Amino acid sequence: MKRKLLIAFLLLSAFSANIFASMENIAIAGISANYTYTGAPVIPTPVLRDGMKTLKKDVDYTLECKNNVNVGTATMVIKGIGNYMGELKRDFTISKARLVAAIDGGQSKVYGVADPKLTYKITSGELKGNDVMKGNLERQAGEDVGIYPITQGTLTAGDNYELMVVKNNFKIERAAVTIKPTPGQKKIYGQQTPEIKYTIVEGALVGKDAFTGTLGLAAGEKVGTYPITIGTLTAGKNYDLRLVPDQAFEILKADIAIKPNTGQSKTYGAPEPPLAYTVVTGSLFFNDAFKGSLARQQGEDVGTYTIRQGTLGLNDNYNLKVDTLQKFEIKRKSFEATPSAAPAASVAAPAR
Repeated sequence: MKRKLLIAFLLLSAFSANIFASMENIAIAGISANYTYTGAPVIPTPVLRDGMKTLKKDVDYTLECKNNVNVGTATMVIKGIGNYMGELKRDFTISKARLVAAIDGGQSKVYGVADPKLTYKITSGELKGNDVMKGNLERQAGEDVGIYPITQGTLTAGDNYELMVVKNNFKIERAAVTIKPTPGQKKIYGQQTPEIKYTIVEGALVGKDAFTGTLGLAAGEKVGTYPITIGTLTAGKNYDLRLVPDQAFEILKADIAIKPNTGQSKTYGAPEPPLAYTVVTGSLFFNDAFKGSLARQQGEDVGTYTIRQGTLGLNDNYNLKVDTLQKFEIKRKSFEATPSAAPAASVAAPAR
């Protein structure tokens, strides 16, 4: 019985070999060893020939692919049907799709403000299917004013893309702060200049930032108004410090009072002495000095005369006040009589 079954199997195999063609003898053309990721299943379209005959899909063979969506190695399986038997396998590679993202230029912020979201545009290639970009661009760390390179950061299109990022820079610009000097600031001529006060009228300092230095004045110590300048005042390199224009500091005249010395006098007919005085209020500054002299009421007879300012004066940096209650006295001149000598007696000449 076993002998009969063996003979039947051999006869059937010989019969099948004569009826069905083996796929091993089929020539395959029209396929590539490498394909680019498309977001959809990659299905090659091979051309199968049996001699001069071109095989037809789903008539002479079926085609199935495995692992043929994402980047990596995919397998194409061709199975014979109809007059063909057996199968063929061919591996092919799915490579990453190329994508270029250019970081937008001109991105910036003002010092102290939160960073905006960094932006970019895809300039070459495209996302496939439902693929999306994930992650974010990043910039070099730092919060001071300056230029910071923008990098790829965590930005990705996924493992199926070769992402190239065209770099650009991010700029942190100075924060504008405007200050205004307090109105009505002044001093008296000769006094030390006080620190000039001010308030912020626009903008603000960030965190623990603080001003250093002081506002200044146009050069000069004479009475008048002087423009207030930025001086040495600064808030640091991260600020654009501005000063409200046309603000002035005033230097006022210094008050000084003199009093003619008491008891000044002369004797009638004597030469006029210089009138002396004493500063009773205020003082002179720098190298300032009095010019001119006091004068008195006119008159040369015995009596009292009011002492007046006369030509005594100071420069325009002073308000000079003279006490005119003081008097100058012309006193009587002392006179002592001297006795005259008796006339000599005359002697008559003798008669001849």
